[in-house]
Amino acid sequence: MRLVSFFVLLGVLAGGLAPVLSAQEKAPPKVLFEGENVEGEVWANVSLTRQRFEESYLPMVVMVVNRADRPVVLDRDSFRLIGPDGRRYPMPTLKELRKGYRRFGPDARTVSGAGLPWEVWARDRRLVQSNFFPNLMDSRRALIIDEITLANGYAMIDILYFAKPQGFTAGGALILEVQAVGWSAPVHLGMVLD
Repeated sequence: MRLVSFFVLLGVLAGGLAPVLSAQEKAPPKVLFEGENVEGEVWANVSLTRQRFEESYLPMVVMVVNRADRPVVLDRDSFRLIGPDGRRYPMPTLKELRKGYRRFGPDARTVSGAGLPWEVWARDRRLVQSNFFPNLMDSRRALIIDEITLANGYAMIDILYFAKPQGFTAGGALILEVQAVGWSAPVHLGMVLD
């Protein structure tokens, strides 16, 4: 029941609701992708990612839900973006991102302005706050929280960044790999970013 609200939140946070289309218009590209195994679920909203194809880093709003019967840990090393050539790209450090990416502030405003503020996440008892890439312009969100523990049924939602894979262009396919410490196998989430 509460997790359904997580999915709605994830859909609204980084792109809002898709506009209603007339019969002559083609369907909008897919924005929300989901991958799962018996121990976890991963959701990614790529509407912001599509706006940043020309940048050196790709942002995406990601939600991870723990379905294992034990607590698991997510940290910076838990996430990898797999490019078209099979190469894995880890999340950059905050210093690396700030050095090579200029749209960090607008990204945070875009997501926050899409309907639900970041603070809503912290009030839900089943949503654990993370902050892998803090916004230094907002004192409430200025601290790095890049290691979190998720009990069974708990989730996290955050904007994550990855270096743009070599050879990746609009319309290409990527895989988000999430390996929580405590899961026996990673969750692989395939995405086509057209």
